[in-house]
Amino acid sequence: MFCPSFPLHFVFILGYKCNLACSHCSSNAGIHGSLGYSTGQAQNILHQMAEIGVVDVAFSGGEPLLRLDLEEVIRYARAHGLSTGTSTNGYAMTELRARSLKAAGLDRLQVSLDGTRDAHDRIRGTGAFDKAISAIKRSLEAGLRTHICFTAMRSNAHLLPEMIDQALNLGAHGFNLSQFVPTGRGSAAEALEPLMAKRLLEIWCDAAIRNPTLHLTAHSSGLAALSPDAAHCRGGCQAGISIGCITPLGDVTPCVMFPLSLGSLKERTLREIWSGSPTIKRLRSREVEGACSSCAHRIDCGGCRASAWGMSGDIMAEDPYCWLARGAASSASGRNAKKSASLTCRPAEEA
Repeated sequence: MFCPSFPLHFVFILGYKCNLACSHCSSNAGIHGSLGYSTGQAQNILHQMAEIGVVDVAFSGGEPLLRLDLEEVIRYARAHGLSTGTSTNGYAMTELRARSLKAAGLDRLQVSLDGTRDAHDRIRGTGAFDKAISAIKRSLEAGLRTHICFTAMRSNAHLLPEMIDQALNLGAHGFNLSQFVPTGRGSAAEALEPLMAKRLLEIWCDAAIRNPTLHLTAHSSGLAALSPDAAHCRGGCQAGISIGCITPLGDVTPCVMFPLSLGSLKERTLREIWSGSPTIKRLRSREVEGACSSCAHRIDCGGCRASAWGMSGDIMAEDPYCWLARGAASSASGRNAKKSASLTCRPAEEA
């Protein structure tokens, strides 16, 4: 497994201020959240990223578009050799803002869309669906590379085929299946049953084959544990390996869904924190425990370390949502779960 000395990609959470208070928000963002870093502070951190060889940064929040200096920050990142992306819930995406982001050199815009109107508005608030659709259309009209992000939870997972169709119908360039991790405001009650998680990845892989013009990505270590027929979908947990995250408080973490501080940028540089972290060394070792330790996919997959830590407090514990680890616990319950999954998740060709 290729392990660069430093991450190639960072999620940079600029602040916790957001006009919404989504039920699954991993950042606990809201209207009273801080805008976070000053322009100069953000630029200093971007400079540190460039120095250690980071090649891509995704500006996150909160709602990044609430920052009036976002374009200035994007231009600085681009000038230092970083490709850039950002995300939005859609409310602040006017036609003027879309053109402004394009002019600043933004490489991609990701719009959150967590289901049909009823499902999305239940998660994010009344009217949020229409704002997201409008943002997607305005982004595309401005010439921005536009992705849709769907966070699959127990209450909306059955909508995945429909949302992939939505992305195709809107003309989006990409579709990201984001793994739900019970952190922040995210409730463990929304975590997917293991066999349902597997079914979603199968649908995702099928859609990737059938729709080569749509760039499909997935935040799931479990891609590596699918059948040999899904070899093109292989992945693995990259927390602390090729990805990292920086919070508005200055904490460096292994992943945006993994709020375990490796150190503070208020005390040490990014290079010092990452290169000297014993946590990073453990994550890279893949010396996982429990069912993950004897799994044939231990190296290629490694299990979701954020989920393991969130549920057990141990970063090397077995992945609590893996269908391989859980499937053998009860064959009867597994058969029932599989039947339920087949009924609630339509195959992609039927969407």
